Amino acid sequence: MEHFLDEALLRTDETSRSCREGRPINPEELEWLLADALVIVTSLETDTEAQPSNAVQRERMLELLLVLADLHEYVAHHSVRLDRPA
Repeated sequence: MEHFLDEALLRTDETSRSCREGRPINPEELEWLLADALVIVTSLETDTEAQPSNAVQRERMLELLLVLADLHEYVAHHSVRLDRPA
């Protein structure tokens, strides 16, 4: 899970930077970020039902969800170009 969180936070940061710089975003990249959010929610739900997870890891998961939500809001409220292949 730690490796997943590291990679997901990196991808989210890169996508956020692209948005702020006005560069087009690949639709596949957005789909990947949505899949990351689903993995996190599922993992949080499973941890709650089974056994409590590491507090630091849980905090990182919640942080990533917040960053993804912020990115979603940014995309929804700004003119973000999607890079659609020809």
